[in-house]
Amino acid sequence: MMQSPETWASRLEELFPDGLSGLIFDCDGVMVDSCGVNIGYYNLLLREVGKSPVSEEQAVYVQMSTAKEALEYLFTPEELKLLPAIADRFPYREVALPQLELEPGLEDMLYWLRERGVRLGIHTNRGSGMWDLLDRFGLRPVFDPVMTADIVAPKPDPAGVRRILEAWGARPETVGFLGDSATDAAAAQGGGVPLLAYGNPALPAAVHVESFPQLHKALERLPRIGR
Repeated sequence: MMQSPETWASRLEELFPDGLSGLIFDCDGVMVDSCGVNIGYYNLLLREVGKSPVSEEQAVYVQMSTAKEALEYLFTPEELKLLPAIADRFPYREVALPQLELEPGLEDMLYWLRERGVRLGIHTNRGSGMWDLLDRFGLRPVFDPVMTADIVAPKPDPAGVRRILEAWGARPETVGFLGDSATDAAAAQGGGVPLLAYGNPALPAAVHVESFPQLHKALERLPRIGR
């Protein structure tokens, strides 16, 4: 059951009594609702090699995995050899990326957090395509560091969380991880960072968040670190 905004706003105050120093974001399912777009792209590739569309069971796995893991899961080794030529004809950045939109209220919250002095980072199982997504929305300067599957081991490994904490010189208990999947929960736990579960009440999380406007309002109640 999803917590009420008042309940999780109070919980945030309990978690971060001295304020929030940083917020780590997952990408897919948090920053962008990419499931339909990504599955549509995989279905295009599957169609080109004469296979059936992604099943519901397969969709759960591919949305949490890296692109490499998803492709190896959906295609045989022989079919994988055909994909580079297909991807050249249907590039993700031209076919799928233009269909993605930021979650409502996210951009306003990000710039407000930056003005408040809160550090912003990303730990995603996307690869180099993460940079294309950030460039599409003009958000590359907002996040530092950005941990992709090309840089660190993919989630559930917490290496990305730990690298971000190290770069910030931040204590884990002053940082939140905003994610929507079991791999996010495991990475947050492994890094010692409280999980703020976005849109997924089934996750074991410190706080369950329903929308960015509500989260923004709740974060306004926290003290500003250093003030």
